[in-house]
Amino acid sequence: MSFFTRGYQVTAASLTALALSLPFATQSLAQDARPETSPASRVPELRSNAMEPSDDRVFGGKEAAKGAWPFQVALLTTEWLDDSPQSQPNAQFCGGSLIAPNWVLTAAHCLYDFGEAIPAETVTVLSEATNLAEGKRLAVAEVIVHEGYDPSTLDNDIGLLRLADSATAPTIAMTSDDLDGGDATVIGWGMMDDGSFPNNLMEASIKLFPNAACNSGIKEIYARDIGAILRDYAWRMRYSETAIDDAVQTMAATMGNPLTGNMLCAGEADGARDACNGDSGGPLFTMVDGKPVQVGIVSWGEGPIDADAACGHANAYGIYTRLANYKDWIAGKMN
Repeated sequence: MSFFTRGYQVTAASLTALALSLPFATQSLAQDARPETSPASRVPELRSNAMEPSDDRVFGGKEAAKGAWPFQVALLTTEWLDDSPQSQPNAQFCGGSLIAPNWVLTAAHCLYDFGEAIPAETVTVLSEATNLAEGKRLAVAEVIVHEGYDPSTLDNDIGLLRLADSATAPTIAMTSDDLDGGDATVIGWGMMDDGSFPNNLMEASIKLFPNAACNSGIKEIYARDIGAILRDYAWRMRYSETAIDDAVQTMAATMGNPLTGNMLCAGEADGARDACNGDSGGPLFTMVDGKPVQVGIVSWGEGPIDADAACGHANAYGIYTRLANYKDWIAGKMN
């Protein structure tokens, strides 16, 4: 179907081509790198420039009790540290979990920059800390990023840190079950919904969903973004609302699923509880016989292109690395 407006013939196909070629330099989607990448340099800057920590919720979360989740660790950018514990909060950029005394499990995108794994000396692990101004600093001896990690899709978003010395905090068990439903908990020091970053560990109760829920919700966001972009240019190029709707439907019908089988969907349909910037690499876990069992790793999220953060949006949920797929890989690296 085509439409004529002020001498211009506009088709859904031509608007589809236009949407793909518009100069997105002012939009976050324009960047070649995903916004989740390079947290070691990005998140400390965000923390240091953010508002003072508040008692507000971390996208529906609450402050964790002191010592409640001792397996949680913070990853700190070493160059931001001095001898004072007060330098630790602003140095935090990702989370992780102790899965053995000498091993920390985290996200690959926390350990990957400029096409390769970051040097071990650039990251310091903080253990036994509920508040970031406390705890024990641990040196890293080796950084391991999954060989199949894809920075563009965040597939295989998993990595390991081998510690130079053993941590004394308890470890967390890892699941062997492939879950797509039930209750879960995510923890971290990531950005809260008022734009501030907490010094105290936060926790949020969320639910696991089939990947189809995340795929559907994220593609709906993408379709709305395409429509918004085309409407921004409609006054200049003089095409009709009907042409925009046809173009959006055409593009939406060809979208591939954002999630792979190595990813896990979790959150709330209304976006009230979610992980956010700085939570990456931290654990998503369920309770089994009263004990936490890790099922996922905080990986990425999505939101409209005009949003301040890619978290806390309705029908977008959060995306986690599906830990059940990596039992053999982890065992092989830990020998």
